[in-house]
Amino acid sequence: MIQEWLKKSESIPRKHGLYRMEAILEALGNPERGLKSIHIAGTNGKGSTAAMVTAFAKAHGLRVGTFTSPHMDSIRERIQLDGVPLGEESFWQAASVVIEVENRLFEEWGAFNYFEILTAMMFVVFQQEAVDLAIIEVGIGGLLDNTNVGHPLVSVITTIGLDHQDLLGSTLEEITAQKAGIIKSGQQVVVGPVTRECMDVIREIASEKGATVQAFGEDFSLVEDSYQDTVLTISLKQLALNGAFQKENATVAIRAFRAWMEATGRSAQAEFIEAALPVVSWPGRMEVLQDTPLVMIDGAHNLPAIERLVQNMTAHVGKKQTLLFSALTRKDSQQMLLRLQEALPDVNIILTSFHPSRGMSIARSDVEAYLDSRKISYEESFEDVIDRFASSTEDKSELWVTGSLYFIAEVRHWWKNRKPKEE
Repeated sequence: MIQEWLKKSESIPRKHGLYRMEAILEALGNPERGLKSIHIAGTNGKGSTAAMVTAFAKAHGLRVGTFTSPHMDSIRERIQLDGVPLGEESFWQAASVVIEVENRLFEEWGAFNYFEILTAMMFVVFQQEAVDLAIIEVGIGGLLDNTNVGHPLVSVITTIGLDHQDLLGSTLEEITAQKAGIIKSGQQVVVGPVTRECMDVIREIASEKGATVQAFGEDFSLVEDSYQDTVLTISLKQLALNGAFQKENATVAIRAFRAWMEATGRSAQAEFIEAALPVVSWPGRMEVLQDTPLVMIDGAHNLPAIERLVQNMTAHVGKKQTLLFSALTRKDSQQMLLRLQEALPDVNIILTSFHPSRGMSIARSDVEAYLDSRKISYEESFEDVIDRFASSTEDKSELWVTGSLYFIAEVRHWWKNRKPKEE
């Protein structure tokens, strides 16, 4: 069964490097060639930016393919056409094409891993569907990521922070160099809000490649809830995505889309972009599951994302807040917990476990040192915690659920099938 083959691939170690991916794509007839794409790297904001560019492209009548990770409900979400997850039949047809190539190359390359398979499937689908625009999110880093093939018209670096240091480097400058590894000759590079030191690294690499940098705060800006550049001003007040940081992501997305439209001889229309803003959705990021009492989920899976979560929580003045947190054991959850303790001294923090298909969730033994009967506690069942708060009659009560994106995906799946407890 193809499904079993794909499931088995999850246990095959991810290999960072392009030589395997290039061999796979060559065997497929190089479907990546000819795609007019936008390649998106960054520590946070990649998926939201991709979702917004997708909406802008649809509003302009373009056929658009979008590749993101991880997924929330279905693996088919990772490969989308016009913002809709790939149909089941089309998904498994693409998988069958890739498995045939694996069989041919097995003696030389061995079994393909999960991300190699999905990346190859994405390129096959986007070529077959003849998309006008392919939006491709980097998996990890950039330079050695499987998606770093072909020649995108525009590269995007959304934000840069400390994450995946074991793979990308221990300093922001080292991490920046990895993410800027997606820059190609002659293209426009759209850069979100990053430090001056990170921008210096990006400019140096772009200069070596003959690429043009479009920098947030210099070439385009966010001014009083509006996107501004030398030509356009677009109000972002109708943006459907929650969180102040999403306006920054929207600003980057607009500039990236404008750059791509210019590169293909088209013109972005402000009224079409504004019309797309209220319909953008990106599950699991500042997503409201229930309004009263508020139940909010946010996949803040690294320190920079935790900082933005803190900003949004502290903006809710006069609320009685509780935070429910879980993460994979391979992530640096200790630093995230320390930051949450420091930044949210009046918030009750509940630690919990979940059941990821890949990796291990934190357990009570992993967080024992942080447990404090007054402000930090541990509960085995996240379902019981959410049920308890969701059925509360306190309208000033808020439950914020955060941590690993895999945790958030499990919470969303449970919530969709949840039967509220009777009074």
